[in-house]
Amino acid sequence: MSKDYFRKLIEESRKEEREIQWEGTCLDYIKLVKENPSIAQLAPGKVYNMIMHKETEPIQDTIKLPDYEDMVSYNFFNNELFGLEESLHDFMKFFKAGARRTETGKRILMLVGPVSSGKSTIGTMLKRGVEQDPTPIYAIKGCPIHEEPLHLVPTNQRPKWEEIVGVKIEGDLCPLCRFNLLENDRYRDEHGNVLWEEFPVVRIKLSERARCGIGTFQPSDPKNQDISELIGRVDLSKITQYGETDPRAYSLDGELEIANRGLVEYVEILKCDIKFHYILITVAQEQVLKAPGFPQIYVDEVILSHTNQTEFDKFKSVKENEALHDRMYPIFVPYNLKVKEEEKIYKKLIERSEFREMHLAPYTLNVAAQFAILTRLTESQLCPNIVKKMKYYNGDPVAEKEKDQVDLVQLRLEGKKNAEGMSGISPRFVVNALNIALGEKESAGCVNPLDTIRALRANFEHHIGFTEEEKTTYHNLLIGEKDCVLSEFKEFAKKEVNRAFLFAYEDQAEALFDNYMKNATAFCLKKKIRDPITSEEQEPDEKLMRSIEEMIGVSENAKKEFRQGIFVFKSDAIDQGKEFSFSTYTPLQEAIERKLIGDLKNVVSLTIADKTRRDPKTMKRRQDALEALQQKGYCPVCAESLLQFVGDLLRKEE
Repeated sequence: MSKDYFRKLIEESRKEEREIQWEGTCLDYIKLVKENPSIAQLAPGKVYNMIMHKETEPIQDTIKLPDYEDMVSYNFFNNELFGLEESLHDFMKFFKAGARRTETGKRILMLVGPVSSGKSTIGTMLKRGVEQDPTPIYAIKGCPIHEEPLHLVPTNQRPKWEEIVGVKIEGDLCPLCRFNLLENDRYRDEHGNVLWEEFPVVRIKLSERARCGIGTFQPSDPKNQDISELIGRVDLSKITQYGETDPRAYSLDGELEIANRGLVEYVEILKCDIKFHYILITVAQEQVLKAPGFPQIYVDEVILSHTNQTEFDKFKSVKENEALHDRMYPIFVPYNLKVKEEEKIYKKLIERSEFREMHLAPYTLNVAAQFAILTRLTESQLCPNIVKKMKYYNGDPVAEKEKDQVDLVQLRLEGKKNAEGMSGISPRFVVNALNIALGEKESAGCVNPLDTIRALRANFEHHIGFTEEEKTTYHNLLIGEKDCVLSEFKEFAKKEVNRAFLFAYEDQAEALFDNYMKNATAFCLKKKIRDPITSEEQEPDEKLMRSIEEMIGVSENAKKEFRQGIFVFKSDAIDQGKEFSFSTYTPLQEAIERKLIGDLKNVVSLTIADKTRRDPKTMKRRQDALEALQQKGYCPVCAESLLQFVGDLLRKEE
């Protein structure tokens, strides 16, 4: 790139800076508000419109709970937060109410959830979002809390101006701006009238670093932390010059003051001394802040706080905190419960590190995600098998699901009632293990699922807080005898290798699938099938269908339900504009695979389980299998590791 190109970029950024340096009078500002009322919206409205500006997308989720039927995906949070659709739905309902200037927008928004569930990420995204929001914001020049210029409009004239500009004017001037307006002769005419319309107004840019419109308050030692961090302090250097009650002698630099027009993040709110919460009562209810010796100060801001479940339970059980309870709006942010969404979390974090060029074998992130999800699921009366429950949540079609033995909505409601997702392994724990595995295998350039399982097992020695009982439970979910991550991977590995050995697998599978679907559809519709050669009408091929269904244990009594389940699944897929093929319906795919692979079992076993066989035919089969695996995303290293692992499994089974 040329030097001129770089200079052009610099000039464009300077042009943006010049636009922000707008300055005019209050009257000029009123004209701008008339043209664009959104520049005078309150803080909750700014946040809501900022998020909605990025637009939304529909969610294709078959397990939407009651009251979440209108749930959508918000592009603002995409690529950062995964599996939190319900929490974000509740989050946006709060802000929509606040954007309409209701009392709800004045509450203390509290995110409650386990560590590393996404609470801090939501706060960080909001702060970065308001910093980058293109909607212009204007403030009274020289105001320490950069307040809304419409506050300059006298109270008795506001109804008239509200009608003219179409915006409701809320709030009053801060003590310093009131002093500057009333005590400065420049803003009075010869008759003594206050020329509020001539008071200067500037355009501002919200910035956490510049302490303009974005504040962050976090707890520290209660003995040393002072309330002035929230509400400001008397400036001792100016007391002798102005006097104690003069507004010029008070520094309005507390986090609640500098956050005016934007938001303040109250980190781990319930770790603070209770005295730091009392100040929030009037801020949340009346939007006023009381500084010692001064009139009440109007503030317009979103108070976003977060805490963990344990401290929240303690707090809500104390009746003396009822005044605060009534002013808080809790939103629960549990861990994600979908394997496919959990994988996205790990992929995002790895891609942002210097390990992003490392090769990840297929299923590597999946085994890590499975482990995390299994630790978060609670026991169920509707689905006692935890692995199947995990698959239901992930949207994977399984035989039991298609026979409608489990009501998925009731399953989710049962889990929600049991606080599912509020405990278990955090994404941070898993990412630590993945990073260690990536570091150990950096020279090889590849990490496979077995590396991940070993790293997860070893990581328990480097984590604080688990009881011995929890460690035992988690170890069993990872490498137990059955219904664990390792047992699921063994089945996956054998299928992968079998598929690699299957000659013309895709063509054969699709042909068998099409044949089965033609017969099963005719069976469900009670129709006959026309023979393509003789043109005679025949009954559906029962022998063919049963030979496939028996592969996954579908009994004679259950065959009708199974076939109707497939027919319903196909209809739903078509209605949603999705493709219905061999690979989209897991139970049928598994049945066809087993039927095709059954004839190859001995070939596979002899080729990879018997290490003594070195004849050209066997070696050729092995090489063909390795090449087939590489076409599916394996590198030479992880393809060889997979064959070796499955070979060891087959030898043990024999």
